[in-house]
Amino acid sequence: MITVSPVPDLTRHGAGVRLERCAAGRLRDAYPVAAHDLELRVAKADAEVLRALVDDIAAADPQCRRVVYAVPQGDLDRMAVGEAAGFRYVVDVDLADEQLSLLVAEPEWVTRTDMDLDHVPGA
Repeated sequence: MITVSPVPDLTRHGAGVRLERCAAGRLRDAYPVAAHDLELRVAKADAEVLRALVDDIAAADPQCRRVVYAVPQGDLDRMAVGEAAGFRYVVDVDLADEQLSLLVAEPEWVTRTDMDLDHVPGA
């Protein structure tokens, strides 16, 4: 069972910003969610706003492994905005009432790779 922690308060970015824990929201069955993954919904997004939101989320919840930005499948303009903000496309998913393309922003500690193949992490 996943324990869902509180969502960071980002009200300074305006009423058009909504955060939801993926484990408790519409994406809970769409991919293997982690307890601190957050879905970011922005009414009118540009790359600068998305970058600022990701930075604020990282500061407010250092355990957040993924910020997910879901856009309607095939919406290339919104995907381009997400990619310009540092998100990367991961997968298309089918929900009960819509099809979405998921883009994610992950902190460096998640994506870091140890190239020493003889090194056992944590050892």
